[in-house]
Amino acid sequence: MNTKSKGLVGGLFFLTLAYFALGFVSILTANLALLCMTIPFILLAKARKKTWCQHYCPRASLIDKVGRKHDWRKNPTFITNGKLRSFMLWYFGLNLLFITGSTIQVALGRMPAMPYLRLFIAIPLFPLPQVVTLEAAPFLMHLSYRFYSMMLSTTIIAVVLSRIYRPRLWCAVCPVGNLSDRMLKFTSTK
Repeated sequence: MNTKSKGLVGGLFFLTLAYFALGFVSILTANLALLCMTIPFILLAKARKKTWCQHYCPRASLIDKVGRKHDWRKNPTFITNGKLRSFMLWYFGLNLLFITGSTIQVALGRMPAMPYLRLFIAIPLFPLPQVVTLEAAPFLMHLSYRFYSMMLSTTIIAVVLSRIYRPRLWCAVCPVGNLSDRMLKFTSTK
């Protein structure tokens, strides 16, 4: 990675922090997670390489910052052999399925909106205090809490991995990176 691109990635950690801080201003800003899930694939389609992962990922910048140390443990085999990568891809897919299905149910009035954070899909936490209270459709509030919860859960995993093992170990199991790899492999076989 050249110095210019390393400097850009190195400074993008503030976007991750801003995302979580904006959730306290208005939870509706959590829907910005859609950008983090679509921009990598737009860049991938354009450049035919993992430009997002290599140059623009704010989470990679954050884990580079918090994971700086020199006494790393050896990477566990369940990460290096791909089992955690597959698990994270299933977790991501399941999470998106729950987000989509429950948001549709809320929009149809068949279930109440989730007005609180939920860690790792299953652990209910608390609603975020809001600086600005905006009126929004219940399904948008629900969608916002779901996205914020998913982003928080995966960021916690990434930070823990970066502190115990190596900073970019998360990148080896990141669902967006995994899907990008699969898309690159699929398009190269055509």
